[in-house]
Amino acid sequence: MKTGPCFRPVLMALSVIFAGHLSCEAQLFRKKTKEAAPSEQTALAPGQFEWHPERSPSGPLLIVVSIDDQVAYVYRNAVLIARSTVSTGAPGHDTPTGVFTILQKNQDHESSIYKGAKMPNMQRLTWSGIAMHAGELPGYPASHGCVRLPMEFSAKLFGITEMGGTVVVTKKAAAPSASSKPATILLSSNVEPGSRPAAQFLGKTMWDPKRSPEGPVNFLLSGQDRTLYVYRNGVLIGQSPVHIERPDLPIPAGVFLMLEGVEKGVMNLVRGKPARPWTTLALDGGSHGNAVQELRSRLQIPDEFGKLIYELAQPGTILLTTPEASTPETRSAAGFTIMRP
Repeated sequence: MKTGPCFRPVLMALSVIFAGHLSCEAQLFRKKTKEAAPSEQTALAPGQFEWHPERSPSGPLLIVVSIDDQVAYVYRNAVLIARSTVSTGAPGHDTPTGVFTILQKNQDHESSIYKGAKMPNMQRLTWSGIAMHAGELPGYPASHGCVRLPMEFSAKLFGITEMGGTVVVTKKAAAPSASSKPATILLSSNVEPGSRPAAQFLGKTMWDPKRSPEGPVNFLLSGQDRTLYVYRNGVLIGQSPVHIERPDLPIPAGVFLMLEGVEKGVMNLVRGKPARPWTTLALDGGSHGNAVQELRSRLQIPDEFGKLIYELAQPGTILLTTPEASTPETRSAAGFTIMRP
């Protein structure tokens, strides 16, 4: 997905809190397809990979790295096009779980932390030293926190990703699935400290797109706040209260990625606009059935605000939903973090 100007280094991130870290029980919202789930596929030996980009020639990418499986899965437009063995962080140097954006790409990178260690086909996930890159794969976690990839696979992956692409690091493998009834809300994993939600502004509407004229647009929906936040290139440009039916029932926690095309015959949250297809990935280990359908049935967005955000969302836009509060003042527990360190 196109991202506009390069992201600026930021030392703090928007923390979006879930009931706990992305768990070993992470499940997916998926329909039955002929494609095998990650857990059903033939095991790969260390250094092995599969590469089938012809399965889905276009559409937004989603990379899912499973620490438990030591495998990376690459989806394009919700279709699995590649998978590869990896080596994540050794004990004491754990690879953080979370939702990341690709912040920097460099084919001939050398580490500034580990005495010039070579990191071919480096794709940076955090400014504190976590990246995907080519490296040794012994068959178990052995890195200093990075995600090591086979050399050939790292080059192929480097060739199809773009700045701002989405990488989800989990404990247990989980696959996305195409939704049949999409929502029209979303989050940015590139958030400036001054653009984090604040308790004093909850329940109020704001729209100021001039604060960030260009860049990727993503959205955050907080069930406890009952507020939808709009970010462009990491800057909060708008927010609006929303109505949630049965507010005592937590909304599904998940990552949503907008795909290409439209879905005919599906009622959209934004009246008068065609529905977009989405791929979804559960983050809280729970089972919500069809998460997108549930959101659509329970969520109401003010008409004018809905029309504004509909025009901004593009294939590759991320939605992140959490039943928890988005503000430090109202948050009750720590947990999963959407990172931009």
